[in-house]
Amino acid sequence: MLASEPPPSRKLAYNPKSPRRLNDFSPPRQLISVTQTTTTTTQIPRSSSPVFHITPHRTGVNNGSGSVPLAPPSTLPLPQPTLATKLDDASNRKPPFHLTSSPSLSESSSSSSSKTPMELLAESMKGRMLFAIPKKGRLNSKSLEMLEGADIKFTRSHRLDVCLVQNHPIALVFLPASDIPRFVAHGNVDMGITGQDTILESRTQDAVTEVLKLGFGGCKLQVQVPERGPIQSIDQLAGKRVVSSYTTLARDYFKRLDERLGLVGNGEEGSATRVEYVGGSVEAACALGLADGIVDLVESGETMRAAGLHAIETVMTTEAVLIKSTNVKHPDLVPLIKKITSRIAGFVASNKYVICQYNIPRELLPIVTKITPGRRAPTISSIEDDGWVAVSAMVEKKNVANVMDQLVEAGAEDTFIVALQNCRVETRLGLSEPPPAEA
Repeated sequence: MLASEPPPSRKLAYNPKSPRRLNDFSPPRQLISVTQTTTTTTQIPRSSSPVFHITPHRTGVNNGSGSVPLAPPSTLPLPQPTLATKLDDASNRKPPFHLTSSPSLSESSSSSSSKTPMELLAESMKGRMLFAIPKKGRLNSKSLEMLEGADIKFTRSHRLDVCLVQNHPIALVFLPASDIPRFVAHGNVDMGITGQDTILESRTQDAVTEVLKLGFGGCKLQVQVPERGPIQSIDQLAGKRVVSSYTTLARDYFKRLDERLGLVGNGEEGSATRVEYVGGSVEAACALGLADGIVDLVESGETMRAAGLHAIETVMTTEAVLIKSTNVKHPDLVPLIKKITSRIAGFVASNKYVICQYNIPRELLPIVTKITPGRRAPTISSIEDDGWVAVSAMVEKKNVANVMDQLVEAGAEDTFIVALQNCRVETRLGLSEPPPAEA
């Protein structure tokens, strides 16, 4: 072959039965348009599925001696869009292709892609009960465990603080625990989990109803002072400097104390107690000279002892509670609120109680029923042995060992404990769980 002769043209024939790759034809870099249409084809089981048509703008490649024909456009099925894909599309607005579609589909796709993830979720939350959950902190992990025990199934995205429950018409909203009472009081959410202290701190106790105590998150709001300092009583701290993250509760407490001691005004001598706000690391305020005492939540007291502080007064005890708005904004959701409350109450009871069963002579029943009165009353059943009965009663977990010892001393036999996985207990909205009868 002479150097001046052009190379022979290479023609590729298209065989529809053989596998084909776009790279076999090596088309030059070019703009690819993707057209979304609705078509019927024997290759796709769903005849109405939206598909992508990938079509190069040029129909052939000129190599200098001829045109190499390209293969026909391929047909790729497009999955039906879901809420998750819509959220992903809303988060990533740079598609890899220039999209063109038929008018009917382009209107729906453009309307959904133009919305933010929160706008898409807002549309999905319509008609659902909104349930506020502590976003982080000491109440978050226990709240998630409680939701699992109540069979409330959901998947939370790490980017969003709202998620939809899969098996109930509920949307979970993750908020700071200190903000939840305000959202519930104003009717922005229907139910919520928060601490009793945050309700009083936000002054929303008249607008929210405490439905149920949840049995976790228990702690004390205490007044703490340096262990080796000159102030060792609450009266000595009156009129001094106090810092707290709970300024509303602290000011109310010291206002009553100042009135009792006759401390008024803002002077140096005989003035009222000055309470200032500190958002975090409250225990360091005394060591840094910012305050003479602090008011803060204490669970175990280890942090305070490590900072050289000790408690001289307890302002209040608090724990996590389930709350709802006093003025119901969505009456149609009341049955669902009662159902979820019943489930949560059953899970709380299953964590608090166990079943104690034993056999006892019938004449000893008046003695043992005082030891195991049950949550309502013990269940007594006759057995084949004459003169004996079987007794079953709910007993608090923390008292199990002592109760079993007392039963054995009273004459009970075959005593054993059965753990509760879950249960249902009678709960009336707005009322706390009634305590078991005293022995």
